[in-house]
Amino acid sequence: MHYLKEYVIYFTVLLLTVFIVSKILKIEPDSHKYSSFDGARGICASLVAIFHLFWRDGGSATEYWSLDYISSGRTVHYILLTGELSVGMFFILSAFLFFKKALAATFDYERFYVSRILRIYPPVAFSIIMIYAASYAISVNHSYQINDLIQSLPSLFNYPMTRINDIPLAIMNSGVLWTMVWELRLYVAIPVIFILLKRFPYPRSFVLLSMAYVVYQWYFVSKDIELSYTMYFLAGFMVATINKEVKLHDSLSSIVLFVAVMLIGNAYNVITPLLMMIVFYTLKCGCTYFGILTCKPIKLLGACSFSIYLIHGIPQAVSKHYFYDDGYMIWKLISIIAIGVIAPVMYKYIEKPTMNTKLFYYNPTKH
Repeated sequence: MHYLKEYVIYFTVLLLTVFIVSKILKIEPDSHKYSSFDGARGICASLVAIFHLFWRDGGSATEYWSLDYISSGRTVHYILLTGELSVGMFFILSAFLFFKKALAATFDYERFYVSRILRIYPPVAFSIIMIYAASYAISVNHSYQINDLIQSLPSLFNYPMTRINDIPLAIMNSGVLWTMVWELRLYVAIPVIFILLKRFPYPRSFVLLSMAYVVYQWYFVSKDIELSYTMYFLAGFMVATINKEVKLHDSLSSIVLFVAVMLIGNAYNVITPLLMMIVFYTLKCGCTYFGILTCKPIKLLGACSFSIYLIHGIPQAVSKHYFYDDGYMIWKLISIIAIGVIAPVMYKYIEKPTMNTKLFYYNPTKH
């Protein structure tokens, strides 16, 4: 109950801060066909940010990263689920949206890749610049190697694992860039899947066969955690193949969510993504959890979710460095407020301009 109270406090403070700053900056949430998705994305990003507060809270050292200080195994279990299931939902959501592109009649490869690069890399690069500045402030050892910057960027094959100003990148940004590596892999896979489906036009069968292969690998070859990530993507693919929508009452959808979470023992296996697939399907069919996911403050949280996700570790590391000894919740509240201020600013001035960049292509018929 103690940790639940903290979750509620931190989430409320973050929600209010983002709402107030967004109002000052005149940020308006976008409208989408799937009205619940932005709200779900905002809640998931916030839960990841709060989840990482607890990983840092067991000791004063900058590099402390553990939940071992929490004596209750059940408490640790649910803290882990708040962060790990949120990441899983990000994977399902991305897979759903991009598999829709693979199901389309045509595919503009150039536009797809340029838009994805503009969506991912400017915010990531800005977050790394912030990390350089923040780590310089809290570290006594400073470095200026361009190789550190290069190794900080996510790529297809390597998780960013460098040190910046002698502090691990994973401490400064809570290690979130590993998920960008998987997003990039998804972007490479989608055009390939588009080509495959042109030759094998049975998308649901394609997904089911892929799921069966992943399950076989998990139970008979190796319980590689990366199979779980793949299954989350396949869960999103599967929902994208289902055209029929069954709108449940929000009370029933809430029960589905509760039962799914109660049944989950570990977020990263090949069964949990299937449970979360059912939860995601209810969102696709219009579940809003009694309007929570579509109310303006939550939708604004969703608009700023990528920025929250990318930068939340930076205020946490800095606030812990300066305020850890000042009281029980002081450093955590300061970091949450800082996240709530920085994320809308980053969304408006870094994310939004690159999202809205017009792409021009040479057209020989006009010359």
